[in-house]
Amino acid sequence: MLLLAMIHPIAGHAGPYEGGDLAFHKKNYEAALRHWRSAASAGHARAQLGVATLYYGGLGVVVDYDEAFEWCARAADQGLPSAQYMLAALYRDGKGVEQDHAKAASLFRKAAEQDVPGAQYSMGLMYFAGQHVVVNYDEAYYWLSLAAGAPGKEHAQVRSTAAYLRDQAAEKLSAEQIAAVKTRIADRVAAAR
Repeated sequence: MLLLAMIHPIAGHAGPYEGGDLAFHKKNYEAALRHWRSAASAGHARAQLGVATLYYGGLGVVVDYDEAFEWCARAADQGLPSAQYMLAALYRDGKGVEQDHAKAASLFRKAAEQDVPGAQYSMGLMYFAGQHVVVNYDEAYYWLSLAAGAPGKEHAQVRSTAAYLRDQAAEKLSAEQIAAVKTRIADRVAAAR
């Protein structure tokens, strides 16, 4: 469910995508699919991600990871960061596609670098636990700090979990290492302004 919460579409002006978004937020998933499928077929990346989300979560449809993968890959190919995050999870878990940890790590990094909090958390966890990468507490601290600072109530769970793991990573670092990572974070924040 954490993954679904991270891929939270945003409502806007009326149109096929927005109609689907409104229906999604009202939990009318069948209507969301009707709206999004036409926009997705026409190449709308956020609608493609919306369709993928419905199939991934079994929302108004039977869970179908193959279908989720196909729609998600289309959206990710257009550079949509939240789609890159979802696609990374599909590769990591081998859902709808053959498991590929290298591809998952690459996609998590792409999404994390574009400020997707769930991807930042995933990168931090990978470095903290040595999941398909070499354990690196500096990198873990960096990515988990970014995730722990994610704004918005939809990221509350990620923030708290990331903050806990960040503190665990900090116990493995010297004060100098922590200071260097904090400088790196400050530089990133300043560059984003």
